[in-house]
Amino acid sequence: MENRITITDGKLVVIPQGINKIFAIKRRLEIPLCNVAGATIDEGILNESRGLKAPGTSVPGYYAGTFRKNNEKTFFNIKRSSIPVVIQLRNDEYTRLILGVEEARKSVDEINNIIENQI
Repeated sequence: MENRITITDGKLVVIPQGINKIFAIKRRLEIPLCNVAGATIDEGILNESRGLKAPGTSVPGYYAGTFRKNNEKTFFNIKRSSIPVVIQLRNDEYTRLILGVEEARKSVDEINNIIENQI
């Protein structure tokens, strides 16, 4: 498992697990729920160009850290073999998060349900 996602105290918290903390160059991300626009699964996103890594890790089959492309800043922490969870953000340091998690569909549904109920 690359990441653990929790929702607590009005924040989406992403904690890279194990050695992924080192590769992702982040111990945790805390995003206010008001900045989370939604979550989806996008199995084709890893085939797209990620842009310039700054800082980050990009080795065959694994992407971690911050990548910049078209004036957008995206945080990746995912193995190519994982189902990509894409969390779209607004008014935040990052435009989106692309993460590998243990139960991708469950995580997407939980995030969307919580932000939907906040409206």
